[in-house]
Amino acid sequence: MSPIQSKVSNHFSLNISINNSVDCLVYTGGICATNGYLLKAAEGSILFDAPEGILEWLIKEGIDPELLMLTHQHFDHVMAAAEVSAHFDCPIWAFAEYDTSLTLESLFHDAGGPAINVKPYQIDRVITETKKDEDLHVSGMPVHISHVPGHSPDSICFYFERAKALFGGDVLFQMSVGRTDFPNGDMDLLVDGIRKKIFPLDDQVTVFPGHGPETTIGFEKSNNPFLTSS
Repeated sequence: MSPIQSKVSNHFSLNISINNSVDCLVYTGGICATNGYLLKAAEGSILFDAPEGILEWLIKEGIDPELLMLTHQHFDHVMAAAEVSAHFDCPIWAFAEYDTSLTLESLFHDAGGPAINVKPYQIDRVITETKKDEDLHVSGMPVHISHVPGHSPDSICFYFERAKALFGGDVLFQMSVGRTDFPNGDMDLLVDGIRKKIFPLDDQVTVFPGHGPETTIGFEKSNNPFLTSS
């Protein structure tokens, strides 16, 4: 049976062990149509990213997340981070401490662009890339973490090996990659990271990105115009 079951719009299931699956819900919101993913694990629900409006959605769904994990801290992925953490008293884990340079607030301010105001939040645990045969355990599930900068210096991907699922933030999209025209953006670094850390995964791994529909590693290897050239 495929690790991804009963894919229906914004609701699907992931096989995380031989006889155990978890429901996953997808929320899309904010001015950038940013995806937030909620894994309803038995030992506590995990939320990946906190786009604008997700708190109200969580309350409506009757879900109390135990942990918020950030793929990176660009404003559209963290607009609701402070309020989600405060409302549910859930910790926030990320690759780096909160900084307005990471949320891009300072960029818009210095450039005289539209005001971007993110309510400050606290990172309760700074997490690092896991080694090849090492996993981080969250809500009873092993997850491998890859640091793939280039779009943002703090970009990380969360890989659930048994489920063949990668929550990749803005690293890799269907037929595209994260934009690199922000401060500290680096297309060569991003492409190199994808090729060395993401593409070695099984072709059947499904990538759940920060924007747009899911894709697979195999499809992007063969079709992504940013990654198919030698």
